[in-house]
Amino acid sequence: MKRYITGVAVAGALIMGACVDLDVSNPNEPDRARVLTSPGDVQSLISTSYRAYFDNAQQTNPGLPTAAMADNLTGGFFDFGVHDLTTEPRTIFDSSPLNTRGFVGRAPWSRLYPVLSNVNDGLKAIEDGLVIQLEPDGPDHTARARAFGKFIQGITLGYLALYYDQALIVTEDSDLELLDPTDFRPYPEVQQLALDILDEAIQIAQANSFTLPGSNDWINGLPLTNTQLVQVINSYYARLLVYMPRTWEERNQVDWGEVMARIDAGITEDFAPQGELDIWESNMRRLYARVRARPSDHVRPDYMAFGPGDVSGGFQTWFAAPSANRMPFQMDTPDRRIQGPDGPDSPGTYLGYNENNIWPESRGTYRWSHYYYLRDGVGDSWFTGPQVTMSRTEMDLLKAEALIRLGGAADAVDLINATRVANGELPPVTLDGPPDEASCVPKKMDGSCGSLWDALMYERNLENMGIEGTIMWWDARGLERLQEGTLLHFPVSGIELENLGLPLYTFGGVGGNGAAPVPQYHRCPVALPRCG
Repeated sequence: MKRYITGVAVAGALIMGACVDLDVSNPNEPDRARVLTSPGDVQSLISTSYRAYFDNAQQTNPGLPTAAMADNLTGGFFDFGVHDLTTEPRTIFDSSPLNTRGFVGRAPWSRLYPVLSNVNDGLKAIEDGLVIQLEPDGPDHTARARAFGKFIQGITLGYLALYYDQALIVTEDSDLELLDPTDFRPYPEVQQLALDILDEAIQIAQANSFTLPGSNDWINGLPLTNTQLVQVINSYYARLLVYMPRTWEERNQVDWGEVMARIDAGITEDFAPQGELDIWESNMRRLYARVRARPSDHVRPDYMAFGPGDVSGGFQTWFAAPSANRMPFQMDTPDRRIQGPDGPDSPGTYLGYNENNIWPESRGTYRWSHYYYLRDGVGDSWFTGPQVTMSRTEMDLLKAEALIRLGGAADAVDLINATRVANGELPPVTLDGPPDEASCVPKKMDGSCGSLWDALMYERNLENMGIEGTIMWWDARGLERLQEGTLLHFPVSGIELENLGLPLYTFGGVGGNGAAPVPQYHRCPVALPRCG
């Protein structure tokens, strides 16, 4: 049997890690056929797929550069494209395969399509009649494998839609002999299919009783029941709904009632696989917290993320200065996540103060930050203990937005105060926003006291920092809080386009195609005090 595949996009043969060129027979096809007749091997194709997804989501690339594009962290090293993607003013993304620092635009493509390929092959084997029975007279695990496979298929297609302006749709029902590898579909179409598939996964899980083993070849340390798996799927569904929009108008059109329903049916605690070196690790958080010569010596939290908590006026001075003239400063804040009780030099629970600068002045002093990330600790915390990839707080803060948009701002107040009061030790907000006094947190860019909406954005910047870098970028683009010229999505991988003989294209740069407009930091979706 001959397959015609290109790059990684439709690589059904990638079970064995093979990558073949167009019109070349796949030498691994006989072994592939053997694998797809073995219940244990097919289950393994499906069960290990979340681990591969997790590896992409928690990697330095794309986690660091995408968080930096959202001004949630800052960096001046050339690694991972952080420097290139955060130059001020923003520049066009170089999508050429020859650009090694452009791997951020190719990494999700090259990692997620093999995940999709393996899951599709496993689901196809089940569709063709294979029963997942691992020993004679043992239990039938077919429904468990189908539900989990559909979950991974859905989030993989969904994440491709989140990263890229278009993607190739491939499922277990795709005929790879007839599939046009250039038939890229726009992200809304890919998103809708992903949501439909997630609903299919929910239906399978609800109709069958099972428990995921919780071993490192499933979701390490999380032996989820079918009911708990449904909760996880609903929370991912909410992510895809909220983070998909590229513009303020698209964000307004989200079905916010559905968002609330999915969150209410979603996770009830942090979703956090157990860490394990080289297998279940957050390499992204390793660099967030790495300490060699000084704390956070690779990247640091950006003043844009936490500066509105400053009550000294220093942040407003920093923000008003041209980028080339910005210099780091010491904040004074009552927020105990940023500053401890012993004054501006004392570390908070999430961030600490260190006045050393890391990157050369020639790369822009606007990149400098005197604050380092310490929330997750140092040492081996990035591969030991729970590795949070979706928090209940993230879901609560998304629900707060839904409530505000649907006329329930009063009900959103408690969700915002949950972390603000308990973690920040700040006075609670009301519908009017934070208490309007000199110690108001957060403040607006002009120094006036912020609104309830500003308080929600501030909580997200602090509480979601270090969870998944990409969610900061996706969240900010639909709210039009990205810096002008920041790219809204990546183009199809340049390697894929080159293999297909298609022209390269790209996004970003001030005034460019697929680039963020001038940000509207204090605009609210509904009328609230102090908005605008």
